[in-house]
Amino acid sequence: MRIAIDARMMRPGSMHGIARYVHHLLECFQGLGRSHEFFILVNRNNPLMQIRWPSHMHLVNMRSKWISFGEQWELPWLLKKLKVDLFHAPSFVAPIFCPSPMLMTIHDLNHLVLPQFYTPLHLFYYHTFVKSCIERSRYILTVSNFSKAEIVRNLSVEPNKVFVTYNGVSGRYNLVKDEKWVDYIRDIYELPKEFIFCLTNNKPHKNVHQLVRAYCFSNVKLPLVLASECDPRIISLAESFGKKHLIYFSKFIAEEHLPSVYSMTRVFVYPSTYEGFGLPPLEALSCGAPVVVAKSASLPEVVGEHAIFMDPFDYLSIAKALETALSFTENKDYEELQARRMGYAKKFSWEDMAKKTLDIYHLC
Repeated sequence: MRIAIDARMMRPGSMHGIARYVHHLLECFQGLGRSHEFFILVNRNNPLMQIRWPSHMHLVNMRSKWISFGEQWELPWLLKKLKVDLFHAPSFVAPIFCPSPMLMTIHDLNHLVLPQFYTPLHLFYYHTFVKSCIERSRYILTVSNFSKAEIVRNLSVEPNKVFVTYNGVSGRYNLVKDEKWVDYIRDIYELPKEFIFCLTNNKPHKNVHQLVRAYCFSNVKLPLVLASECDPRIISLAESFGKKHLIYFSKFIAEEHLPSVYSMTRVFVYPSTYEGFGLPPLEALSCGAPVVVAKSASLPEVVGEHAIFMDPFDYLSIAKALETALSFTENKDYEELQARRMGYAKKFSWEDMAKKTLDIYHLC
């Protein structure tokens, strides 16, 4: 088959959930997909341009940016020119008029479930283009049973049209024991000796303000490191509780350094109220870190029994979970529990995801 995959959402210094999904899918297809020909759609300065791809994979430059009106004309024209047998839209961005069979990956339904957090332009794009594209897709891929249920319920899609392909954990996510390397990474990002870590962004549903409020009310004395954009409102909140000096905003952490950061953290916390999957908690588990997550959306499905749960809408519940997690790190069975966490996370494989995706390509 001649398969086109949209990878324009990948940008330098930005490896959000969808970008990671695409990166690992393409990485696996270097070996798994040799009987097919892939056309990877990119914009200028896409990080994929730095990679030397095998002969069955080709980068194709597009002028129109990801999430733009121009792509509605350029994508159909380009797909027809390339004579593709299948177009895979690995996000909610796809052309209404597609000259080939189409497959979409819908990671979550943020735009429908949480419309108050998006601009009118985003909502117009979603309601005008995305819903129509979902109807026209041969099949829908999604990343959790929670998201499948959301898609079926909110979009009136037949359940047998939606396939679940879990995200995976890269083999590089392991407990890092090299103390010199860990100290080197600590110096790069100016991290404290011990800390609680949250890898997120400042979108409202990520619930960072509630986390900081809970942290301020708690008895926790360790610093809280937020790998997200610096927010003056968070600094002001922490200052009012006398904990401003304990809040650290980290600069962007390169993916190759994340295993070291996960390995050095005392507790990883993820307070998000809505996730289609939630990859960071799983990566933290893979590196042996104790994890605190919201008991909401897909997160209980993803982490299983290997995390401490809290109510993301109750700051006292978050505070108690943080205190409990820190006390567990002093448990005499800590190493045994750590080994279980790591073993569980290794069950999630990007290669398995890519194999299942190829099976769905054949169905299309």
